[in-house]
Amino acid sequence: MSLANILSQIWRGRSARGLVLAFVLGVPAQAEPIPVVVELVLALDSSASMDRKEFDLQIKGLAEAFKHPGVLEALQKLQPEGVAIAVTQWGGPGEARLALPFTYIRSARDAKAFGFRISRLRRSFHATSTAIAQAISDASILLEENGFRGDRRVIDVSGDGLDNSGLDLQAAREDALARGITVNGLAIEAEGGDLTSYYRDNVITGPNAFVETAIDFEDYARAIREKLIRELQPNES
Repeated sequence: MSLANILSQIWRGRSARGLVLAFVLGVPAQAEPIPVVVELVLALDSSASMDRKEFDLQIKGLAEAFKHPGVLEALQKLQPEGVAIAVTQWGGPGEARLALPFTYIRSARDAKAFGFRISRLRRSFHATSTAIAQAISDASILLEENGFRGDRRVIDVSGDGLDNSGLDLQAAREDALARGITVNGLAIEAEGGDLTSYYRDNVITGPNAFVETAIDFEDYARAIREKLIRELQPNES
């Protein structure tokens, strides 16, 4: 059985929970897809290289981004369609988890509420390896199976290390590209080396794909904020 088929079965097994949550959030589960400017999956690293403090800095930085004036201004420019954003945690093979389902965001109030929900997230696992391919493949399925239809579809992979799982990262990137999905990266340069170049050469793909660099975990809040501002831009006319 292929990786894509396995991931599809895993996601379909979770879909009932996702539909219930979508209903609670006011998104009709059986309605026609809601048009938005951007569908975005924020994929957070939960691999073994990240300790508790470092993971918490990810959560805090991401939560704070959704009340920052720059991000709120970017969202304002996307009215009336707005965006749909989900959050995942990823680690080794088979360890990607949906942390927050796709949420419809059209206003500053929506964004701040979403940020608060992010601030309440807890770590799902302490993965034993780093499977960036898993993060991309799982997020691609999420983008295919939700209640929204985005003019652009983006996966935002944050991480602090190289892929070392043995899964086929190139195949995951190619599959995302074939689906019309852009993969961007946020490289956290906490371990030395040049992770930004690695992400540029091996992770990102698609139209206007880019890598944002955080020089360390303390810099993550700035980096994710600036990354979101770039991703939440109006479509070119």
